[in-house]
Amino acid sequence: MPSMRPSQYAMQQRADGGPFLRFDNGEARGLSEGELEALESGEYDENDYYGPTLVFYSDVPLPDNGSGWHLLLMVTSEYLTIYPINARSEHSEYGKPKYNNILSIVVTRPVFQEYPHPNNQDELEDLLGLLPVGLTKDWRYGLGFHYEYRYIIQALNDLEGIDTLFLHGGPGNFDAKIEGNQFCLGVAQLEKMERSLDRLTQRHQRETAADKKLVCYTGLLHKAAPELYPPRERKLPPDLLENLVALGSVAPRLSPKDQKQAVMLAQQSVSALAKSAPKALYQLKSEIELITLGELIEVYRKMLESNAAENKWQRFLREHSFVLDMAFGYPVKMIAEQPYVGGKDIRGQGGQYSDFLMAAKATGNLALIEIKHPQHDLLGKAYRKTYVPSYELGGSVAQVISQRSVLQKNILGLSEDLDDRVHAHAVAAIVIIGRTPSKIGEQRAFEQYRNSLKDVLVITFDEMLGRLEGIHKALTPKPPIAHLPLSDEDLPF
Repeated sequence: MPSMRPSQYAMQQRADGGPFLRFDNGEARGLSEGELEALESGEYDENDYYGPTLVFYSDVPLPDNGSGWHLLLMVTSEYLTIYPINARSEHSEYGKPKYNNILSIVVTRPVFQEYPHPNNQDELEDLLGLLPVGLTKDWRYGLGFHYEYRYIIQALNDLEGIDTLFLHGGPGNFDAKIEGNQFCLGVAQLEKMERSLDRLTQRHQRETAADKKLVCYTGLLHKAAPELYPPRERKLPPDLLENLVALGSVAPRLSPKDQKQAVMLAQQSVSALAKSAPKALYQLKSEIELITLGELIEVYRKMLESNAAENKWQRFLREHSFVLDMAFGYPVKMIAEQPYVGGKDIRGQGGQYSDFLMAAKATGNLALIEIKHPQHDLLGKAYRKTYVPSYELGGSVAQVISQRSVLQKNILGLSEDLDDRVHAHAVAAIVIIGRTPSKIGEQRAFEQYRNSLKDVLVITFDEMLGRLEGIHKALTPKPPIAHLPLSDEDLPF
């Protein structure tokens, strides 16, 4: 048998007979002879000719004609208008609205039954029994919603200018709609929301009980005798994440810790996902790669704008070596960073080092990459109607040509201990330097110079960025194209 609430117990212990009700029936209006005959014949109920019945409430004894009564309910044959109030006299807000902004709840009558006008407590209680599920049917507690459904009224309290909840049995398109100062809600939708709240409450109670048992097991049995009572995992209910996400209309925001935990859960579930949801797993992989590429492009762009030092570029390209792939027209792999390419004399001096040593994945043919700063000038002073290459650009080209020559001479000894099989069939030489000139004349001079180089490719930092952005754009899903309907003229016959 469920225990009695303290408020119910206190109500039963009252010796004054309270709380109290007062019924004010609307005065009869003047009736025509035809209306009188219809009333006498029993065709109409006498309530049809009366104004609304007002039901007043008091938690303390009062004379019927005294002040201090609080309006609790207004009854007509078509509507019940409830005025939820704080019903206990010891409450600091006694007699005032219970729900702040929502001052009244209007309930339309059942389809096949008009509301009777109550004249006493028994008739009132019979009338309140017609209220929808979730609304309090005991007038002693001020009417309104049951406590477990308070979230419904709390949500409505946030609406500006709304002071009335209008409950009806109308069509679904009127289920949740604002009309003036009223929020119109269908009874079917109300009951659906109440069932959802009930499920959440029950699920929370089950989970809380299971968590309490696990805490006691871990803190007592497992701690005292771990060899007999091994650690237990927390069992999650089926579809937990699905149900949590489905509660809102947008994706939830996760804290940094929750984000890490979500990643760990995904990693731990990869094998299971590959069997149960391979398409979703592949889509997740594609989205991660796309987002990662987008963030990488943003970092690259910020480094260009902030004039990052050359050693930072070296580290960035080491950590994201696939960016270097943009300099090639074929798949490559990194062999070494800052590799020694040879050139030391008998005293161990004069050795040469490059920035990156790459190789074609298919053939193992080597390639040298020399990285210079993005802010280095590509062109020097004007010379007649063109420009000469800058000291940095000319020096970088000469440097990589020298490194290639030394590497080709020493390739057999240098590659002996490499795990990858590499060759120096035709070592590619690449210089990544500067930014593309903005003026037409300078662009012409730069293109003429770099395209005159026989075996050295010169590429700028912003050209590398452009290639990354092109890949990102190609991978980004395109919105579906809305095709225009075909006319008769478009048909082939």
